[in-house]
Amino acid sequence: MALQAYLTNLAMGEVTPKRFQHALNERILPSLGIELRAGLSVSTAQRWLVKLGWRNRRLTKGVYIDRHKREDVKTYQQDVFLPKMAEYERMMVKWMLVRLELKYKDPILGPGEKRIVSIFQDESSFHVNEYKQTLWCTPETLHPSE
Repeated sequence: MALQAYLTNLAMGEVTPKRFQHALNERILPSLGIELRAGLSVSTAQRWLVKLGWRNRRLTKGVYIDRHKREDVKTYQQDVFLPKMAEYERMMVKWMLVRLELKYKDPILGPGEKRIVSIFQDESSFHVNEYKQTLWCTPETLHPSE
């Protein structure tokens, strides 16, 4: 019960065999009056996790694939997106290179119109190796009952 209590109090994604091993050796076992000379190994902590119902799952990244050549996407680009951008362009700040210095020119706005400063992202960016690739979780965590 002490082991399960410790594991369930950790935040999602924070359970690891190394962290569990440290908690076992430093807090859990000593609090139960169990003193080991060498302490438990990481592989023992991993086996205990499995016996307690925890599984190591590989996480897949949800990467959106741009289907820019589909007919409905091309129609949207031509009939909706590009005309709307042309409408906005009249209210956008214009950037110009003047003597090796980048300067901007504010648009001439009508009553009630606001200046638009456009910020564009070219292509896609991904965080490589920044996020966890595996996760220790219980089956209930992966497939909660409805």
